[in-house]
Amino acid sequence: MDLRAPIAFRPVYQTLVWGGRRLLQWRGDLPPGPIGESWDLADHERGMSVVAEGPLAGLTLRELVAEAGPELVGAGFRGDTFPLMVKLIDAADRLSVQVHPDDATARRLGVGRNGKTECWMILADGGALFQGTHPGVNREGFERALAERTLASTLNRFEGRAGDVFFIEARTVHALGEGCLLYEIQQTSDITFRVYDWDRMGLDGKPRPLHVAETLLTIDFSRTGFGPLRPAWQQDGQVASRPLVTCPHFVVEQFRVSAGTTLDQPLRDTCAAITCIEGQGMLASQGGSLPLGPMQTALLPAAARSWKARSDTGRLDLLVASPRF
Repeated sequence: MDLRAPIAFRPVYQTLVWGGRRLLQWRGDLPPGPIGESWDLADHERGMSVVAEGPLAGLTLRELVAEAGPELVGAGFRGDTFPLMVKLIDAADRLSVQVHPDDATARRLGVGRNGKTECWMILADGGALFQGTHPGVNREGFERALAERTLASTLNRFEGRAGDVFFIEARTVHALGEGCLLYEIQQTSDITFRVYDWDRMGLDGKPRPLHVAETLLTIDFSRTGFGPLRPAWQQDGQVASRPLVTCPHFVVEQFRVSAGTTLDQPLRDTCAAITCIEGQGMLASQGGSLPLGPMQTALLPAAARSWKARSDTGRLDLLVASPRF
């Protein structure tokens, strides 16, 4: 199995009560209904990535991991599941107030092997985001606000601004407001504890399940330092870059490449999930190439060792995420 070329996967769409239709401007295959998430890279039972084209077409991401895990993911990888998920999220309505466990809490509660730390990049102005509780809010105050239907008043609220980055560490209570469009990179997990769903009905006309007890056992009320991250850009000729987030699970960077310029990057013994958020160009490695358009993701296997991206028509804006292990 030759894993030196970039790999494109078919997106997996999630129909959700709070979803919208904005992805239609980039996706001709969008199914009907409220589409809240496009899982563009996922090794999960609820949505499995399948190779879209080329000699590996039809293989699932899990099959690739089973066949050639270190060559695909990185020399230090010893697992059986691809460690990261890449999503595009369109919130036409509010998401539930929710929290994800960390690895230790997920195992302690018996809900999975690992938790879910995630990072958001806001792709368009609009909407609001909720991240963490106000200083001084403890478990008792949170429970009281929940009973009084005033939970939103305990949360930090931020306006959606294109280019802002939010690091949502596991055990941080959070929510998205209506109107948010964003990119998300996260640990491979779909464990979500909902504590409040704004008293609405699900797509089946019934209230969605809540997980109040699990939420209260998971939230870290001592956490601080919330709000948007706005790392400075660094200019190197016709390429601008900025580091977005580095955590124990992943590293995320952003690159802006001027027309006619080639970006040449090493892979540092790991794979890279490359998402184009603006422009069109060509993504290439020693094993092959593929076109990359707006709101498309490709995976560069670790065996490729390096990659290049080029646009001849306009600026190319790329988000690059790599796992850490």
